[in-house]
Amino acid sequence: MKLCLSPPNNYDLLSSIHAWIYPDVQPAPEKTGPDWFGRVITIEKTQIPIFISQKTPGSNLDIFYSETSISKELIENKINQILSLKVDISPAIKVIERDSQLSEFVDKISGIRPYLSDSLFEALIKSIIQQQVSYRAANVLTKRMIEHLVSPLNIRGQAVFAFPTSSQLIEMGEQGLRKIGMGFKSEYIMEVCNLIESKELFLEPLMLMSSKSVHKTLTPIRGIGEWTVHALQIAGIGDFSVFPYGDLGIQNLLGRIYNDGKRIKKKQVLEYSAKWGEAGPMVLYFLMCADVLGFLGEISR
Repeated sequence: MKLCLSPPNNYDLLSSIHAWIYPDVQPAPEKTGPDWFGRVITIEKTQIPIFISQKTPGSNLDIFYSETSISKELIENKINQILSLKVDISPAIKVIERDSQLSEFVDKISGIRPYLSDSLFEALIKSIIQQQVSYRAANVLTKRMIEHLVSPLNIRGQAVFAFPTSSQLIEMGEQGLRKIGMGFKSEYIMEVCNLIESKELFLEPLMLMSSKSVHKTLTPIRGIGEWTVHALQIAGIGDFSVFPYGDLGIQNLLGRIYNDGKRIKKKQVLEYSAKWGEAGPMVLYFLMCADVLGFLGEISR
């Protein structure tokens, strides 16, 4: 089965994925090749292997998927959602374009679109894994977990993977997670999975909640604080009214850009974001993506 999508001008599929998923640390569960991205997505509890090809940035996306009862319209909607193809990034791009420190990077940054997780469960578990470690280290841990739990499906000659379910993670258990290096986060992951399996926690309604309500729902859970909630809102909901301003990565990055290489404080990150208006959180997101991708020249880590 195949469909073709015309992406926004200059859209770069691989850069958008690689801002979060390292090409040499896969599956997470995403996998990439020279001109493709693949994984298993879930629609109405049906797992669907997908393979998305883009020959050059800005060109059409050729999307291949296994035969399924799920409609082409639902699959297209899901692809648009996880690749953020209909998200308006122009306010953030204008801010970057007008900033004397950043304007030279705008052409590369403008090809990025936020990449979202397949589900809120995936976004939440990944956000827990990302606590207090680098994105690369988080990718390594996620890869180990997926290879331990998930059997691949095949599409276009490639083995692609889904993210584990809560029941699979419970079967692996806290000790199993500790054996692959999750450490204290094993308890937090088990807590979330047990709440879901016991039907005490429902994540999908978060999509329609206010930021305040999302925070109120999740922070009573052990191991979930403001940073994790904000990471979930960005990677799972696509909510760019928030940002984890206390993140050391963004403090270091803005320090390299604006403060002679010296890390700035959370208060100063908030001030920069406020100066950029409603686009502030998305500007910060794009700067972190560009840093990971090496788009910022000597400024990049």
